[in-house]
Amino acid sequence: MRNLLIVEHEDSVRDDLGLYTKELGYKPILISDPLVCNAVKSVGQQCHTKKPCVEFLLIDNDCPAIDGLSLIELQAEKGCTVNKQRKALMASTLTDKEHKKATTLGCHVILKPVTYKALESWLKGLESPAV
Repeated sequence: MRNLLIVEHEDSVRDDLGLYTKELGYKPILISDPLVCNAVKSVGQQCHTKKPCVEFLLIDNDCPAIDGLSLIELQAEKGCTVNKQRKALMASTLTDKEHKKATTLGCHVILKPVTYKALESWLKGLESPAV
């Protein structure tokens, strides 16, 4: 099974996404607090994880402690080893500037409310081992 970290502060949304991705054959790791990320915990240092800690990252942009886009940017700065194409940002709304930043960071944007079709399409598009 392929690990998929889902960071979502709303319990029902997080649980629902976890159940659905499990049905798709992924091993969802569900957390509500993005501050457990090694990039955040390693203040002033690079991420110490040599191999990716997960294969896929799905993060809500509206997390209380740090927004998802800022976390993805921090991960990039700290040398996160998760492939940037395997990161997706869930967002209800994004400004043009935020959308451009997400594109520049290489992550995928999935608009909320997240549909199963959009989520499955993103994951299936990454099935190739090269991605």
